[in-house]
Amino acid sequence: MRDDLAKAVRPFLTEKRYGHTLRCRDMALRLADRWGCDREKAEEAALLHDITKKADNAGQLQLCDKYGIINRYSESEFPWLIHADTAAEVARDLFGAPRDVCMAIKYHTLGREDMSLLEKIIYLSDAIEEGRDYPGVGEIRKTAFENLDMAVLMSLEGTIKDVEEQGRAPHEQSRMAADFLRKQLEKENRMDNINMEPKELLAEIVKIADGRKAKDMVAVEVTEQTTLADYFLIMTGTSSTHIRALSDEIEFQLKDRFGVYAHHIEGINSNWILMDYSTVVVNIFMSDAREMYALERMWGDSRPVDLSKFITAE
Repeated sequence: MRDDLAKAVRPFLTEKRYGHTLRCRDMALRLADRWGCDREKAEEAALLHDITKKADNAGQLQLCDKYGIINRYSESEFPWLIHADTAAEVARDLFGAPRDVCMAIKYHTLGREDMSLLEKIIYLSDAIEEGRDYPGVGEIRKTAFENLDMAVLMSLEGTIKDVEEQGRAPHEQSRMAADFLRKQLEKENRMDNINMEPKELLAEIVKIADGRKAKDMVAVEVTEQTTLADYFLIMTGTSSTHIRALSDEIEFQLKDRFGVYAHHIEGINSNWILMDYSTVVVNIFMSDAREMYALERMWGDSRPVDLSKFITAE
């Protein structure tokens, strides 16, 4: 543990806030271990996240002036929220914290759309450290070790509800963060609820691609070679426009007909588009790129899949 950093931050914090900081550090390390996050960065961000909390409004304004921070909060929000912005700058300036650590500090109160793993962990650690005691915290704490995104969403929604019950308008940044996570989880739920075996998914992708005139489709079963997928599918397009059309059609048809979403898609503007559907990884190449990367040779020891019954003979 970073005992040196824990000692260095002590003068900046009240006794109560220091206790919270150490508990936040402990929770961040537990969550980092659970979700495969960098332990050192999680500990650093947790120890520094409230470094300017002790400053009063005048002190916060001085820090804003020093670091060129633009105040984006209302008068009522300022005392509760500005410390995240100033703490991120002090962490960078005085403690040499790297950018991703500073970003986790900056967003630990409101969250944001598309948070990084480190940002989610620091946001949650602040909200659910073992000293926190409010309705629902136990359930969020439990969920944090089962489904990180769900726990972040639960915390955001709880904060939004509390603010609304106090007759105040929740900050738009938190609303947007919650909306983003809600949509992500809905997509994942649709994926989880689709009763489609890997080979069935492969067959549907091949039929869709064949309808768009994909060339030289080859599929191999890779379950014995890797845990990345069950099948790799390789095909060729005749132009950059064609490979983009193939990608768009596969993405659209799987969403529209089956509710299946890709986990990620890469290379949209290149000569090789990769579509990761977890059990099936689709590779759409321009002919020269397919020859250069030679995936068929790379997976030469894999079992080929007969696609002839899914492809319309020309």
